[in-house]
Amino acid sequence: MRRNLTVLFALLTISLAFGQGKYGKYLNSKKLALAYKSVKDADKDDYYQQFYWLVKAEQLKTYPHLKDIKPIVLYEFVKYVNPQNPTKKLDDRGKELRATAELSLNQYFKNKKFENNSVLMYNLETYVDPSKGQYYTRVDPEKIKELVPKELFAFNSVNRNLGEEKTYYLWIDKKKDHLNIVDIIPNEKEDKAFYTRLRQYLPSFKFTKYVPSVKKGNKSDKTDVDYYYIMPFEQNTDNIEYKTKDFKTFILSQYRKAGDEWKGVEKPRK
Repeated sequence: MRRNLTVLFALLTISLAFGQGKYGKYLNSKKLALAYKSVKDADKDDYYQQFYWLVKAEQLKTYPHLKDIKPIVLYEFVKYVNPQNPTKKLDDRGKELRATAELSLNQYFKNKKFENNSVLMYNLETYVDPSKGQYYTRVDPEKIKELVPKELFAFNSVNRNLGEEKTYYLWIDKKKDHLNIVDIIPNEKEDKAFYTRLRQYLPSFKFTKYVPSVKKGNKSDKTDVDYYYIMPFEQNTDNIEYKTKDFKTFILSQYRKAGDEWKGVEKPRK
């Protein structure tokens, strides 16, 4: 049975520089491939891993509904869902498979045969994930959503073996020049003030597994413009709206009991 899980995890901050590490400066797979001659054997792990991330991000970019999303955003989706497998952490069989795949990859890159090549991609997949276990999880292109234009995104990973989905949220903090993987549901242990107030109005309220709607605060109000207002998916039951500036601390702004009108719990928004 397919399971849908919304993942809650600690804030992860990533520089808005396109990537990290020795090959993080490359913006597309072709330019990285052309740099092959300068790559030392000791750097092959990082080189082929970066090439994989770029190729997968470029594949996402081909979907019409994702054409306006910046490449760095799609790149970070792939990088987060498919982290690197360092050779030193592989078992003996994994190291053997990686070494064999590298021999093939070296020939393709040396001869500049790295475009639209299914054999190369097979060897690349083998190189980055020799056990064929970790990378059964992929970014689902059909479930990438831009919740706030150019600022907040939702994306799903799908594990093809387990039929399991996980939802993540990526926020671009323009003031600090960072990309952040964030919690969009308040953490009950860390934000006790939020839950104390929530239970005051809706004692039995439960967050849904579905992606919520999000909108920015009033641009003409300096005290409101930096807030993100979040409303859980409507299901004709009790519901709330809450706000945050940093996705760490949340404030309940209004609530509604099933069949009733919305009621504010703070000064009404202009």
